[in-house]
Amino acid sequence: MRTAPPTTIAFCVVSQWFSKREGIATGCVTLGAAVGGIGFSLLLQGLFDRLEWRDGMLVLAGVLAALMAGGNALVKVNLGGEESGKVRWGVLRGLVRDGKFWLVTYAVFAYELVLFIQWGSIPTYAVSVGMGEKQFYLMMSYNIGAIVGRTAPMWLSDRKLGPMNMIILMNGLTLLAVVVVWLPFGALTAEALFVVVVLMGVGTGSFVPLGVTVVSGLCRPGTTGTFLGSVYTVISVATLIGNPSTGAILQRFGSHGLVVFIAIVLVTGLASAVALRWECHGRRWIMRDKI
Repeated sequence: MRTAPPTTIAFCVVSQWFSKREGIATGCVTLGAAVGGIGFSLLLQGLFDRLEWRDGMLVLAGVLAALMAGGNALVKVNLGGEESGKVRWGVLRGLVRDGKFWLVTYAVFAYELVLFIQWGSIPTYAVSVGMGEKQFYLMMSYNIGAIVGRTAPMWLSDRKLGPMNMIILMNGLTLLAVVVVWLPFGALTAEALFVVVVLMGVGTGSFVPLGVTVVSGLCRPGTTGTFLGSVYTVISVATLIGNPSTGAILQRFGSHGLVVFIAIVLVTGLASAVALRWECHGRRWIMRDKI
């Protein structure tokens, strides 16, 4: 809950400063999460090898406090002539009645659910390949893949394809990684699992900046914060049900059942993203248009 306000505000600030290169700018902002994932994975592994849980958490809290203080000091708002002030309830009512709002919300919800389910599954897969005590290295590998996912697709979205086309493409590539690599090989060896987490890092790592850029592109001037906040309020449910869903599916259907469920969620997210593209084109299929 406490990380939601600074995250949403950081996304909104990007749209105030960038227009032509908003995609890669958003990717660079979210890149901090991937870089932090690498650093914190190594930090936590070292802390828990040397300190008790309480002392390790105090060190981690100190690092987080220093980073948050620096981030708050560096943020600068650029209103750019847009209206600001109180929340306009008419904007919220308009969002609820807008089919595009619900299509983009469900698509990003599906991607976030996959993200949290895969994170919750890493300990189980780490144990299955004999890496239970070294799972932080798997998380580090995931974030190495996420660095690629948060930069390269964003560059392509700005230069060639557009964020909506790019998010559909990354959804398809992630679905292939799940079905072709993770499902048959993910639980066999540590090497195969490392390949899986890197590929999933590339795929799901791209969903966060691409999703934010798609949402920003649907906003009218002056409504970015309201739109993003509303979308991510619904999406926050994914963070609540991700880990419990992982445990329940693993207990009843095993690891293969969990991967199948992830594939199904990705298929539904892909359908919602494709429907959103169709809606944005005036309910027409225009295949080669950058959007």
